[in-house]
Amino acid sequence: MLKKRILTSVLSVIMGLGLVAPTIAPIQAFATDLIKTSNFDDGKGLPWTEVETPPTHADCDISGGFYNLTATNIATGSERWDLQFRHRGLTIINGHTYNLKFTIEASKDCQIYVKLGEMGGKYAEFWNYGTTADDTLGWKMMPLKGGVPTTIDTSFKVDFSKQTQDPDLVSAGQCTTSELAFHLGGINGEGQYTGGISSRSDLPIKYSFSDIHLIDPQAPTPIPDPIKPSNAIRVNQVGYYPNLEKTATLVTKSTTAVPWALHNSAGTVVATGTSKLYKDSATGTSLDKASGDKVQIIDFSSYKTLGKGYYLTVDNQYIDPTLVADSTLPGATLAKSMPFNIGTDIYTKLKNDSINYFYQNRSGIDITMPYCVRDDLARVEGIKDTALKNVPSSGYSGDSDTYDVEKGWFDAGDHGKYVVNGGISVWTLMNEYERALNSSDTSLVKKAPFADGTMNIPENADGKPDILNETRWEIEFMLGMQIPDGTYAGMVHHSAHDVSWTALCTRPDQDDKTRYVYPPSTQATLNLAASAAQASRLWASYDSDFAAKCLTAAKAAYVAAKANPKMYFKTGGTGGGDYGDTNATDEFYWAACELYATTKDSTYLTDAKSYTDKYLQMPSGLQGGEDIGVSGAFDWGNVAGLGTLTLLTAKTGLSTTDIATAKANVAKAADVFINTENTQGYGSPITEAPLTVSTTGEQIVGYPWGSNSFVSNEAIVMAYAYDYTNNAKYANGVATALDYLLGRNPNVQSYVTGYGSNPLLNPHHRFWSHEEDSTYPSAPAGCISGGPNSGLEDPWVFGMGWKPGGYPGEKCFTDNIESWSTNEITINWNAPLSWLTTYMDYAKVNPVNVIGDVNNDGRINVLDYLLLGKAVNGKVTLTGDKLKNADTNADGTITSADLTALRYYLTRKVKALPYK
Repeated sequence: MLKKRILTSVLSVIMGLGLVAPTIAPIQAFATDLIKTSNFDDGKGLPWTEVETPPTHADCDISGGFYNLTATNIATGSERWDLQFRHRGLTIINGHTYNLKFTIEASKDCQIYVKLGEMGGKYAEFWNYGTTADDTLGWKMMPLKGGVPTTIDTSFKVDFSKQTQDPDLVSAGQCTTSELAFHLGGINGEGQYTGGISSRSDLPIKYSFSDIHLIDPQAPTPIPDPIKPSNAIRVNQVGYYPNLEKTATLVTKSTTAVPWALHNSAGTVVATGTSKLYKDSATGTSLDKASGDKVQIIDFSSYKTLGKGYYLTVDNQYIDPTLVADSTLPGATLAKSMPFNIGTDIYTKLKNDSINYFYQNRSGIDITMPYCVRDDLARVEGIKDTALKNVPSSGYSGDSDTYDVEKGWFDAGDHGKYVVNGGISVWTLMNEYERALNSSDTSLVKKAPFADGTMNIPENADGKPDILNETRWEIEFMLGMQIPDGTYAGMVHHSAHDVSWTALCTRPDQDDKTRYVYPPSTQATLNLAASAAQASRLWASYDSDFAAKCLTAAKAAYVAAKANPKMYFKTGGTGGGDYGDTNATDEFYWAACELYATTKDSTYLTDAKSYTDKYLQMPSGLQGGEDIGVSGAFDWGNVAGLGTLTLLTAKTGLSTTDIATAKANVAKAADVFINTENTQGYGSPITEAPLTVSTTGEQIVGYPWGSNSFVSNEAIVMAYAYDYTNNAKYANGVATALDYLLGRNPNVQSYVTGYGSNPLLNPHHRFWSHEEDSTYPSAPAGCISGGPNSGLEDPWVFGMGWKPGGYPGEKCFTDNIESWSTNEITINWNAPLSWLTTYMDYAKVNPVNVIGDVNNDGRINVLDYLLLGKAVNGKVTLTGDKLKNADTNADGTITSADLTALRYYLTRKVKALPYK
C-alpha cells in the first residue's frame, strides 16, 4: 500500500533522479498557504479538480490521504494539458517570494509538466519545473520514476516583468486568476506539446498527489469563504400569492409541533401558529428521505395582507445549532427564514428575464444593448455556421451537402445546437403563445411576452408577436438542418457542434474549433416535423411565405421519418451531447398531432390514434430517451404529452368526448404530481427514482440530471389542469413547485439567477464565467439551473467527496461553474420557467378582495390609483369587492386618506396595506 513519506526520505530520490535541486525553505506556521486543500485525509479534494479533454480519460479516487488519477486513455495526438490536475483561484502578487511544495508518485516511469501561472488570457507562467536559481522559467518536463514518491520543495520570486509578456499583469501588480496545474496528458512523439508516457502500452498509469502547499509569507490576510446559507426555515425567497397556499419547510430536531411567527419588514409579529408534523412515506418518520432532513411544515396560508420583506421565525431551542440563527430580534434567540414578499406581481419581472435568456444565447448575431440588459453581456457573433459539412468517420455518408445553420440558440453552457432539444424548447414557448391566443381572455395575447413591442429583442417593432420572433430564430436553424435531396431527403441532421469540447471562459468568437453537422436521426426529423407544423399555423396570419415553408418542411420530414423509422443517433463524439433515444413512437405521435392541428388532414389524426397508449394521454412517468422510470410528464426524449396538449390547446375540432377524455387525463397526471408534492418534505412534485449514472453505467436511486426541468414541466401540466377544472388545488400545485425552485428546498437555494436572497450565481456556461475569470460576465437574471442530480458526474462534485447514489437526491447540487452535472443551464430548462412565470403572472389565482386592488384585476398598480381618485371625487361609485379593496387605511370609509395610503404603497413609502 502506498504510504506518505516525510520530506527527508525523498530528498535522496530527487537528487538521484538528477532533478533540479530545490531550495529548501521550511513552511512557516504563520505564513499564508494559498492551497485550500493541501492533503486529502478526509476524502475531499476541492478546489483541486481533474480536467480532461475527451477521449483522454482518467478515473479518480480520493483515499488514504491521496488524490489519485488513473489515466486509462490518452488520445492520439493529444497535448499534455488534455489531462490535468489543477487548483484555480490563486492570487499571485508581483515581487512576492513563494515556497512551493508537493509530493507525487506515478505507477510507471513518465514525465509531467508542472506550472504556476495565469489560467487564461495569455497563460503567463510565474514558475514551472526547472525554474532556475535566478527565477528564470525552466520550461522543462518533470521526470518521475515509477513507484517512487518524488517531492519538490522550492522557493522562487515572482517577477512579472521578467516572467510574463503581459503588460496588463505588470501594471496590475497581481494575477487574481492563477492556477497551480499538473499536466499529465500527451504521449512522447505525438502532438506539439507532449509529455506523459512513452506509449499507450504504458496505460493505465496512476498518479498520486499529496502534501501540496504554496506559501506566501507576505500575503494579505485571506478573505474567508462566505458561509453557505442554511436557514432552518426554507421559503420561496421571491414570494407568495395572497390567495394561494403559503407553506415553508422547517428543519427541526423537535418531535412535537413547533410554534412559529410571521413578521413584517419592521419586525412586528403579524401572525402566529404551530407547525404541522411531517411523516415520510418511506421512512415512517419526520426524516424526509429525498433530502435527508428531519422536517415539519409551516402553513401560513390564512395570512393574505400584501407586503414586502416578511419573514418567519421559530425559537432556536427547536433547531440544530449548526443551522443559521438570528439573535438580533428582541426576546428569545430566533431562527429566521430569508425574506419574501406577499403580492400579486411575484413573477412579473421574472417572466421577462426568463425569456430574455433565449436572445442572450442566440447564434449568428451580435448580442448588443439594450437587448442584452448589461453592457458586459454584449458580444460579437463569432461562430459562423454558414457552411458546415457532415462530420467525417461517422458511419454516415448519405449526403455531401453543406448546411447554413448560422441561427439557432446555443443549447446549454457550450456552443452546441441540437434539433432534438430545440424541438421541445420552441414547442414550450410557442405553446405558451398558443394558449394565450386561444384563451377566453382576449387581452392576454396583447401582453408580454406575446404582443409586438413587449420583449427586449431587436425584432420588437415589426408588427409580429415577439415570442414568435424569438422562436423563429431557432426554427430557422432547424429548417437548415434538413437534407434537401438524395436518398435521405427530408431527414434532419441531429446536431451541430464543435469537434471537441471548449474550455470555460470562451466567448463564441473565441471558439476556433472545427464544427460539423452530425448524422440525421429519426427523432431529430420528427422534432422538425412537429415544431415546423406548429410554427406554420402560428405564423400563417403574419408571414404566409414562412408558414408555407415550415409546413412543406414538416410534411417532408414526416414522410422521411416514416421511411427511416429507426435511424437512431449513436454518438456526437467528444464536443457535444448525444441526446440518444431508441424509441421514436412518442415523436411520431407528437408530430402527427401537430400536423393534424395545422392541416386538419384526418390522415394525421388517424396516425395519432394508432398510438393507442399515447392518444389523449398525459404521462406521469417517463419511459424514453435517457430517463426510464423517472417521475415526469415530458422532456426532450419523452414528447408524447406535448401532442396531447396541442390537441387541447389548438383549435383542432376534436369531438367533445375526446376533448373531455384528454382533459381528464391531464388532471389525472396533475393529481399524481400534487400527491407527490403533498408527501414530500419540501413540496417537490418529483420523487427519487432508479437512474443510470451517465459516466459509469452504475445503477442508483435519486434525482435525474436536470431535475428542476422535471419539476417545471410537471407544473405546466398542473397549470393546464387548473385551466380545465378551475380547481384551486392545481393552481396551488403550480405555486408549490415554484416555491421549491425558488428557495423552499434543502439547499436554501433559489435556482434562478437574480432572484431571492440566495440566488443562483455561477451556472456552467462558457461566456457567463465570471467565477472562473473576473474579466468575463456573470449570468444575467432569469437563468434556471438544472439542479440536483444524483449521478454527480463531474470532477468538481467528486472533489467534494460526493459519490453517486450516496447522497440525498435533493442535496446533490452545488452552485459552482465547474459542476456541469448539477449546475448547467440550457434552453429546454429555461423554456418552462418562462411558461410558468408568464402563466402565474396572468392567471386568475389572486383573491377578489385584496386591499388596494380597486379595479379587482388581480394586481395593484396606477390603474387602481386612478380609479380610487375618481371614487374619492365622486365621479364613479364603487360597490362590492371594489369598495372593500378601496378602503386602504381600514377606517370603514373611502376618503382622500385612502388615496394617500395607496400612493404611499405604490411609491414604496410603505410596504403593506392597509396603512393608517
